[in-house]
Parts: sequence; structure tokens; C-alpha cells
Amino acid sequence: MLKKIYYKYLQSLLIFSIIITIIYIALRYFVSTVVSLNLPFLIFFFVFVTAITHYIVTRTRVERMEYKPNPELSKEEQSKEIAAIERKFITRYMLITTVKLLTFIVLLTLYAYLNKTDAICFALNFMVIYFLYSIFEVVYIKKLH
Repeated sequence: MLKKIYYKYLQSLLIFSIIITIIYIALRYFVSTVVSLNLPFLIFFFVFVTAITHYIVTRTRVERMEYKPNPELSKEEQSKEIAAIERKFITRYMLITTVKLLTFIVLLTLYAYLNKTDAICFALNFMVIYFLYSIFEVVYIKKLH
């Protein structure tokens, strides 16, 4: 079940990324001053990071979907088991989001330090891509519920 859900997610992620890339090409053609030359690398980076983090989160979500009630346990004990799985999902999701955000801040700071001429454009492009992929990820995770 995990593979099926994850492969479907990867398909959606790749389609979404292709759309973002087409928009990048159009923006680069019409308003090149607003788009960083490094945006294609950002898109690839976000596809990679999003795919890995979503796999980790999906594993916990599948645990919840595959949960089979144990008839030997009371309803209260079964509820506690389900709640533990839910807490595990929330904890993983929050931990992954925090680690991603800290990694992104380090990456932005490093890039700005090393490439001062493109820093503002790159940072703005990074923020737009970050928000687009975050929205995509949240919408997809909500679908799993």
C-alpha cells in the first residue's frame, strides 16, 4: 500500500514540477530580471527534498490506514493505539518541517553570502518555490486523511 500511495505522489509531484518549470521558462522569457538563473536547480532541489520527506511522513500515515482493531482489546485501548499512531504522524511531520526550514535558512544564508549579486532575486524565487511546494505537500497530505 505504501508503494502505491508513494508512486502516485511522485507522479503528482513530477507533474507539478513540470508545470512550475514551464512557468519558469515563460517568466524567464518575458521578465528575466525577476527570475534567478539558479531557479531550475531550486526546482530540482525541492523535488528531491519533498519526495524524501513525504516518504517518511507517508509511512506513518499508512500505519494508520492499515490499522486493524484487535478484538482482544477494549475500545479505549484501541483508541489509545490509534492516538499513538496519530501522535507519531504529527511528531514526524513537525520534526521534518522544522529540519527542512532550518536547512533552507542555512542554504539561503550561504547562497546570499557567496553570491551577493543574485541574493535578493534568488531569495524571492526560493520563497515562492518554498510556498508552492509547501501548499502542494499539505494539500496532498490532507487527501490521505
